[in-house]
Formats: sequence, C-alpha cells, structure tokens
Amino acid sequence: MEFLKIVEEFVFEIGGKEATKILNLLKDRDNLSEFDIADDIKLSINQVRNLLYKLGSHNLVYSNRKKDREKGWYIYYWTFNFKHARDLLVTRKQHEIKNLKEELEKERQHKFFVCPNDGIRLELEEALENNYKCSECGSILKQEDSTKKINEIELRMHKLNHDLEELSKPVMITPKPSLEEEKVKKKVKHKKIKRFKKKKIKKVKRIKHKVKKKLKKKRRR
Repeated sequence: MEFLKIVEEFVFEIGGKEATKILNLLKDRDNLSEFDIADDIKLSINQVRNLLYKLGSHNLVYSNRKKDREKGWYIYYWTFNFKHARDLLVTRKQHEIKNLKEELEKERQHKFFVCPNDGIRLELEEALENNYKCSECGSILKQEDSTKKINEIELRMHKLNHDLEELSKPVMITPKPSLEEEKVKKKVKHKKIKRFKKKKIKKVKRIKHKVKKKLKKKRRR
C-alpha cells in the first residue's frame, strides 16, 4: 500500500529502522503496550519509550494509561495516528514543493559559478564582484552547468506530487483487536463455553433423573 510506504519513509527519517518496526506493529494493532512492543522488536523498554516519544513529538502516536492490578504500576498502550500522519505529510510535501518551485525558477533564470576546490557556489553578480575568484582560496571560479541540478529538482517534485496523489486517496486501515481486547474476548468465550457445558450437564442429569423415576414406577407396578 503506497500510503503506508510514504508514512514509513517519514517514520524512518524520524527514528530510523527501529521506528519503522514500531509502525509495522501499530499498523496491525491499536492499544499495544510498550512492553509488548519491546518484546516483539527485541529492544529495551527505555529504547522503545525514546522512539515512541520521538514519534509522539510529531503527534504520530498517542497512548492510553492503565494501571496493572497485579504490579500496581501504570502501563502505556500505544496507537498510531494515521489521520494526523496523512495531514502532516500533505502539509510538509506541499511546503517542500513550493520551495522547490522557487529554487527551480532561480536555477533556470540565473548563472552560477563554483570553486573547483571547496565547492563554494556564487551567482553571476557575486562572481563578478570577486573577479571570478573564490573568496576562500583564491581559485578561479568555473561556470556551473545547472542541467543536473534542474533535473534533480524536477525529479524530486515529481516524487512529491506522486506522494500527494497517493495521500489524497481514501485508505482503510483496520487494526486487529489489541492483545488486551483479545484476552477479554477469550475470557468471555471461555465463560460461555463453561456455561454451555454446565447447562448440558444439568440437562443430562434431569433426563437421567426422569428416566430413573419412570423405572421406579414400572418396578412398583
């Protein structure tokens, strides 16, 4: 799914490979405890918390706090905020496209000169003021062919526009129930099975009791 791929690229920028592992867990489940995340991606709880805080600083994740009845401390359960991720990425990419358009216009309309030694880049007016010499090392400046840079900007803009198209498409991400919810469901299912078995046993006992009564009546006769 292109949407998830775009989100993953952004998450990688924020927290690297380990942060993308968290995304891949949270895309399948809501309200996943930080301890379960740590176990799954083989990191310490502190490392996981640091990554979650990094994602949280961009409002990409949010948490619910629940008290552990046995241990007495609070555990945080995390969910990925895909709606905010979409809105944030759209804003960021639109802003980047705007800046690239300005840069592209500048590249097309101006000539640039570069120092062959330290890579200092000057516009024509600045190069003239310095007599086409580098202000740092005194080397003669060379006129730069902007074709490569223009192509790079255009490719980047094409990629950003493609991403915006993908981000505008409707996406349905349906996480599986959380581990806690699954535990509750299992308990409920277990109780139902228990009740069903009890009812069945009672029914069998009633039938046996009725049969015994009938047999006793027959013997009396």
